[in-house]
Amino acid sequence: MRIVHIISTLNIGGAENFVVQLANEQSKFNAVTIIVTGITDLNKNYRSQIHNTITLYELGWTKKYNILQFIRLNSLLKRLMPERIFVHLHNPLYYIYGISFIQRKISYVHTIHSSFDNWKPILKYLNKLRLFNNKILHVCVAPTIYNSLKKNFPKLKTTVIRNGIGEHQLKRESIEIKEFWNSFSIKPKKGKRFLAIGNINRHKNYKLLSLSFDKIYSQYADAMCIQVGNEMDPILARELKKINTPNLFFAGSQNNAADFLLHADALIVSSLQEGMPIVILEALSMGVPIISTPAGGIKDIIVNGENGFITQDFEVSSLTSAILKFIESSNEDKKKMAKNARVCFEQHYEIQKISKIYQNKSA
Repeated sequence: MRIVHIISTLNIGGAENFVVQLANEQSKFNAVTIIVTGITDLNKNYRSQIHNTITLYELGWTKKYNILQFIRLNSLLKRLMPERIFVHLHNPLYYIYGISFIQRKISYVHTIHSSFDNWKPILKYLNKLRLFNNKILHVCVAPTIYNSLKKNFPKLKTTVIRNGIGEHQLKRESIEIKEFWNSFSIKPKKGKRFLAIGNINRHKNYKLLSLSFDKIYSQYADAMCIQVGNEMDPILARELKKINTPNLFFAGSQNNAADFLLHADALIVSSLQEGMPIVILEALSMGVPIISTPAGGIKDIIVNGENGFITQDFEVSSLTSAILKFIESSNEDKKKMAKNARVCFEQHYEIQKISKIYQNKSA
């Protein structure tokens, strides 16, 4: 089968990571092309992880909406003659929705990588136009997101397929990872080493993380958390520095950030909005428990006390309590959560299984 994936960039991010991993898996049995519409960061990207059997087109678009871009993309797709198109993120979807009116023999699959609320405005628009065009299958990456979509727009074509990845393969030597953890003013102590991975923006809610670890410091001064990610919001970054949490360290952007989970006791997610974060799946694949807020599809992953802890809300007291529960858990219980995290990944999130489900449900 001729398959095309279309995405805005190959920058470091959950959706981008998933696209490359799914495309790699599909390329074992299909002719796969990835079309990148925008401009990818030269240094921090997933280009090197794309299998050499995959054809890559980078269009270098600089405008969000442009008729010439639409015409050129439509022409490229006519030349490639895909049987199935997978589209990811907002901007490419607008173009592919228009193209789906023209190239009607193609099967179209749109993966919703984030929360339903984030997609509700455009889905509302597509729902109004469904009598004219309802060709696109909208794939929700978590049951929670699927239930919200079906409740609001029951006539849209939709299904649920969980996110998936391959088992994380370390790109760094163990000694380098250990040196990273030892480079901060608090020396890591087993059972109290936490990692947060994600760009600094309002959705990731790192103010909650900062305030929670400030509370933790008063009881466990040797507990530490390292946050890895780009400063996408300079104002928020300044706010976080003003809080000045003594046991939370901002390490900036790092390639292959999941490597640092090797010496983490738990991954912490403080987000307000999420789909099914790839970083959580990376942690599960490495047997690392999760402590998280109840954002998006995360509620479908974590079982309290089994593979981590999930809060009931987004309050400082709730996240602080969840972190304390983990710290105060016995070593035996922590080992049990780590084992269950790995089993959870093997049962539900391996990319080989997810690729087969995409093949069956989008046929």
